This record gives sequence, C-alpha cells and structure tokens, in this order.
Amino acid sequence: MTSTPFKVAVYLYPNADILDFSGPTEIYSCRPFEGPRLFEITSFAHHNPVQSESGALTYVPNATFKEVETKIEEFDVLLIPGAAADGINAVLKSEEGKELCALLRKFVASRPTHESGQRILHSVCSGAVLLAASGVLAGRTVTTHHLVFDTLKQVADEAAGGDSKTNVVRRRWVDAGTTEAGVRIVNAGGVSSGIDSTLWIVEQLAGKKAADWAAEIAEFERRPKGWNE
Repeated sequence: MTSTPFKVAVYLYPNADILDFSGPTEIYSCRPFEGPRLFEITSFAHHNPVQSESGALTYVPNATFKEVETKIEEFDVLLIPGAAADGINAVLKSEEGKELCALLRKFVASRPTHESGQRILHSVCSGAVLLAASGVLAGRTVTTHHLVFDTLKQVADEAAGGDSKTNVVRRRWVDAGTTEAGVRIVNAGGVSSGIDSTLWIVEQLAGKKAADWAAEIAEFERRPKGWNE
C-alpha cells in the first residue's frame, strides 16, 4: 500500500453525461475499510458552473482548467467523461477542445511520479473520442459507447492524417496499453462501464482488497470483461 494518496483529476464540460463522471468519482471517493483515503479527487473545467447533459444538475468544479493544466504532471489519474454526439462535437470544434487535446498529450507524455510508478488516462463512454482527437489512441485497441464506434475511428484517423490503426472493439472496458512515458490508457464502454473500469484501475493502483471493498460499499457487482482478459 502506498503512503500518499493517488491524485485524480476529473474534467467536466457542458452536457457531459452524469454517470460518466459521477460513477467513477463515487468509486474513487470510497473510504477504505481502514486508514486514510486512497484517492484525492479534483474536478476541473473551463466553465463554472457546469450544466450536466440532462439539465437536471449543475456542478461547481474544484478548480479551473488553467489551474490544473499548470500542474497536470502531479496527477496520477485523469478522467475524461463522454456526452451525446452534439456535446462531443461542440467540444471538438471549440478552442477549449484544442486546449483539452493538448493537455491529454502532455499528460500521456509525463512519466509517473507517484511512488507506485503508475499513471492512468481514463476515458468513459464517448470521452474516448476526445482522446482520439488528441492522437493518443493511434495504434491501440480501444472501446467507447457502441453508438460512436465509427466516429471514434474517423476522429482518430483525422488526428493521424491517415489510417491511425486504431482498432475499436465492443467491450465493457479496455486496457489500451501504455505510452512510451509509461502512462496507461484505459477506455470504458457506455456509461455504467465506467464503474467497472474504475474498479479495475483501483485494483491496479491500490490492490484487489481496496477494489473489492469499494464494490461492496457501492453494492456493485464487478464485471471484469476487459479486452486484456
């Protein structure tokens, strides 16, 4: 067990799906059965407040995009949620989307600094399309919500300027491997799959006991159907 908590950054943007970020945040927030918290979570955004996809909830993030951008190397996990097609398209076409893509590239190029030696880029649902736009999914086997399989491949190819050799598969989550800097990329399929992938990430970082405890507290039946299996 590590002595310092893992730092998690959760990106919020207008019309992002609620469960895409609240599900993983619930798991990362779970208090261990003993001892201090294992994860320290910071939400951040270009906007404040941020309205969710349904319009039912409005969020006040912990930090601005710029505040997290300047210290992104300090975070061990970066979570990118998804949204409906119009929400994703709005991000991709915006200046904020360009800044996000630059942040993603910077994150995966930064070597892990935590004592565990691990750093993870975690997307949920169509959030993988934002990763594809940054070029970090080229040559990888990945997943996303089944309604945007073609979109993900198209965006990845556009980012690569040709065939990105991105292989999209239908799984609840995928361990897409590590970058040259040693940063692991994990994609979850649609919505609730983000909880499955988060529990797997917790197991990789903090151990099976911690992941099983979080699943028990959330009363969530783990479904370990990742591509790496």
